[in-house]
Amino acid sequence: MPKTFIIKGESISNLLSQGSHIYIVVTARVEDFPTDIPLTPNVREPNKKSSTYKEILNSLVSEPKAFFNRNNGIKISAKKATQSASGKELHIEILQDSEGYTHFGVYDGGHTLTAINAAKNLGIDLKEARVKVEVTCGLNEEEVAVCALAANTTSPVDVRSRINARGEYDHIKRFISKIESLENKKYKISYYQNQSGVPSDRRCSINHIYKMLICLDRVKYDYSSSGKLQHPTSLQIPKVLNATELERINRLLPLLPQALEIERELYKLIEKYLTNPGNKGNNDTLASISTSGNTILADGSAFGFRAPAVLSLPAIAAYRAFLDSDYNWIFPFEEFSPRLLKKLWSDKLLVALKKEKAKGNNAIATTLYRRVQFWSDLCTTSLEEKSRIFEEKTRSTKKSSSPPKLTLV
Repeated sequence: MPKTFIIKGESISNLLSQGSHIYIVVTARVEDFPTDIPLTPNVREPNKKSSTYKEILNSLVSEPKAFFNRNNGIKISAKKATQSASGKELHIEILQDSEGYTHFGVYDGGHTLTAINAAKNLGIDLKEARVKVEVTCGLNEEEVAVCALAANTTSPVDVRSRINARGEYDHIKRFISKIESLENKKYKISYYQNQSGVPSDRRCSINHIYKMLICLDRVKYDYSSSGKLQHPTSLQIPKVLNATELERINRLLPLLPQALEIERELYKLIEKYLTNPGNKGNNDTLASISTSGNTILADGSAFGFRAPAVLSLPAIAAYRAFLDSDYNWIFPFEEFSPRLLKKLWSDKLLVALKKEKAKGNNAIATTLYRRVQFWSDLCTTSLEEKSRIFEEKTRSTKKSSSPPKLTLV
């Protein structure tokens, strides 16, 4: 069901109408402005800790009368807009996000709307405050997304939010939705700035999910070659997901559940090491890992230590040795993964983190993890483990297929 919001204003002007597109500008009264208009089409959610929000709120509280000239206003996409007979009210009709409509609501001015709501809650006298409101009707989803990206210029919009606004993460969202249904689990992943309901931990960002997939790109990052593309050490997120990039990520997406499992199980090994009574006193011997904080993963798993988000990525990348050129596991994942991960942790990661800490290096993201040799060492361990598994399977096959021995009586 559509919801109607009433905007009371001193002046309402219909400036432009072309076909189904209607553009209306309102000098709205802040005192009774509806603050529950959805922010669904905005490229990011308001951040009350940002300087932008604080400046808007301070301007509204300190000099309400000057607010109209100092503020950029609020831009709204509506299904329908009707002016009252008195000419002092604009009734806007918004279709709800819960019904599948994502392009109706405030697409620019989220910080302003939030500041107005805060000022009302503080009991500030807003009788003299006015705000410019622009209402556009007749825009489709793509047009609203373009307008939102163009309008949000007060503070920089990050790459993640821009990609999301263009709908280029939709295929990942659909895949994760399928995983959630199969696993009966809810993943918390942020696709844009200041997204509410998602932990601020970087491991819960779509950027981190994307990097995990990049680490498993066996074809692009060929560990048997040499040069820059031997290992995904740079982990750059493209600013635009073109057709080629989308095809690449779509091929890697089926590996996401395993990537998430590798990360989760690695963190369990780290936590086991830190909490093991036999390692008492050693919880401060691992570079960049501290027991004074917490780590939260996208699947909701929580651990009692703080670590950089890149921690698991080289280990995930080492699993490329068990993928063929079509991104299929050469052995059943559940058969080899536990033993491989323990090997990567105990023989390489643990040793490297201790060495870096002993050197006084507590910033592995900018040092250790940029060394190609470190990634190569992990990959070598993975290749050695693969060879051992091959040998075990070969011996087992020979043993089961060998003819029975003839016993002479």
